[in-house]
Amino acid sequence: MEGTKIRPLDISDEFYLSLKNTFNYGVELFGILQALKYENLIYEEIELLPSRYLIHPECRYLPTKSKMYRTVMLPAHFILYRITNKRIEVLDIISYRESISHIRNRRNIKP
Repeated sequence: MEGTKIRPLDISDEFYLSLKNTFNYGVELFGILQALKYENLIYEEIELLPSRYLIHPECRYLPTKSKMYRTVMLPAHFILYRITNKRIEVLDIISYRESISHIRNRRNIKP
């Protein structure tokens, strides 16, 4: 997006833990090659966030006036991130099957 200020990324430990669990689950269900493809897709989306953080929709489970909580939609998950004045905070990667109350708890994650 033209005119969008590039902001640094801050990725939480919870994101990395969830990514590891997602990868391991993918290996069990679909095999190593598919799990690696999905993991690469996730990393590609993360790499684009510093300049494209405004194109993704607001998280419908965490609405705010400033629309600070956003989601990157993936085939079976979404990446939850928060926009602050100084940076983009990647909070977690969440399965679409997860409950709304668990998703709302992610608001308290510290990057």
